[in-house]
Amino acid sequence: MTNKTKLNRAQRRQQERQQRRAAGAHQASAQSRPRAHAPSSSLQSRADSIAHLEQFDGHAFLRNKLREVAHARGDWAGIPMPLADERLVVEPRYPNAQALMAMSGKAEEVDDSGAKQVNSWYCSRRRCDIVVFRLPDGRTDWGVERAFHSLPFALSTLNCAEAWGIEQESNAVNLLGTLVSHRQFKQYMLTGMFIESSKRSGVFYLFRRLRPTVAICADGTTTRILCALCMHPIAYYARSWAGAMTPTDDVVAHLMLMRGDEPMFWRRSTQHPAWRPEAGL
Repeated sequence: MTNKTKLNRAQRRQQERQQRRAAGAHQASAQSRPRAHAPSSSLQSRADSIAHLEQFDGHAFLRNKLREVAHARGDWAGIPMPLADERLVVEPRYPNAQALMAMSGKAEEVDDSGAKQVNSWYCSRRRCDIVVFRLPDGRTDWGVERAFHSLPFALSTLNCAEAWGIEQESNAVNLLGTLVSHRQFKQYMLTGMFIESSKRSGVFYLFRRLRPTVAICADGTTTRILCALCMHPIAYYARSWAGAMTPTDDVVAHLMLMRGDEPMFWRRSTQHPAWRPEAGL
């Protein structure tokens, strides 16, 4: 092989190496260019799942529209959904509270007899309210108002589920999971309740889904129920344990207010004695 042939081969190899280097640099430059981001497959899958679920939910369209209106107006909370068969009671300071209550299917019963209630108390032996009232002619009389049975209360709560969406409840459950321990979260997912003690007062609180929170005093030898604390921050449906917010949102509200301002939690809540049917015990 002559020296000239060797030189030609060396030149060809050098050219091939340069071409490979140039091609590699071009490919690396193309890969480094910013590309338009396609929608995340997980987000798209979640949206598709929600849309599929809402096909079977007759109230999904109204619920979503109420959310859009609240967002457009800049409301500090969502708009409570009126239901045809339930009486909605809205926090008086909430925007358009009276109009929302007027849209609910049931109006509050009004006594047009002219009698005025003087006093009332609960009789645990007869499980009823004793009501003392004054008649228009000045005479005083009394009567018995039977306490509600837990089954109608539970059925009314079940009917109120139309106001909630699986998406909203799922978001609330995910939020609760970031606020409590793994053991508490597991208890809540499996039983619908968990317990936490107050660092200020030492009171134990049994937080329950769709039931009032139970305040418990335990000193090591005896355990007694102080009361059941019922609070719905925005609105609730009368004669039920249901609030306008999803059940777990109510639990989160109870938990955070207890942690942040325990005295305010007691002031804002209706304090039901343990033996009252409203306590849900």
